[in-house]
Amino acid sequence: MLFSWLSKLLASLLVAVLAGATITAVLNQTLLNSHYIEGKLDSTNSYNRLATALSDQISTQAANKGDAATAAKLHTLITPQLLRTKTTSALDQLQAYYRGNGPQPVIDLRDLATQAQAQGIEVPADSAINKPIAITSNSQLRDVSKTFDHIRIATIIASAVLVVALLAVSWERHRYAALPDVLIVVGVLVGLLAIAFSAISGMAGHYTKLSTDSNVFAPIARDLAAAIASDLARRLGMYAGLFAAVGIGTRIWVARMQPSQTLAKSTLKNLNK
Repeated sequence: MLFSWLSKLLASLLVAVLAGATITAVLNQTLLNSHYIEGKLDSTNSYNRLATALSDQISTQAANKGDAATAAKLHTLITPQLLRTKTTSALDQLQAYYRGNGPQPVIDLRDLATQAQAQGIEVPADSAINKPIAITSNSQLRDVSKTFDHIRIATIIASAVLVVALLAVSWERHRYAALPDVLIVVGVLVGLLAIAFSAISGMAGHYTKLSTDSNVFAPIARDLAAAIASDLARRLGMYAGLFAAVGIGTRIWVARMQPSQTLAKSTLKNLNK
């Protein structure tokens, strides 16, 4: 009775911890990885679209707005490659910042403003490129990042410890279905989360509240968020499939082995008599 209760307790804890370890691993590989974000910006053609949107916005804000020559000059200055370089630097700064290894990250486009003014384009003082743009001013971000890392490492260690403990209890009980059942349940939970992210990705284009007239960057942000949500759904779906496949396969194997073990024990008892 005690071992039965202990097995259920360990299995419940392992479900929660293993699901947490999976989610934190996926987030660490994606949203908290600057190279991943850079790749998604590339795959959604965001650099080209940002260059066009930023050029058009500055051209509209300029004193000689509507001038085709001004717009043409800006398009030669604000190139996708320039934005890629600036964004990559800013994202790397951000990653170093929340890991406690760097200063507050900024995107500095003042050199671009200087070049624009040298070509006779008047850039307003309040323009986005006339001053460094702070990516974040939240000093608590580092603490959140450290907490996340601690949770990620703790869930990995706890998963390993609980697996060993559950196997030990299963050995004592001579019942080995607990761990496969845990893997199946984790697969279902992670699969449900994957479905949720897939739904978010699909609805992104339909329920965006930002107006493209008032915010030209809204469609770029929307498409980037949809691409990331879709990729998170795919990654979580792969983990869910892996857990479910291993769990079901092991469960079938255990079910086939259990009768043979029971018969062997019964035969051994009869012989001892």
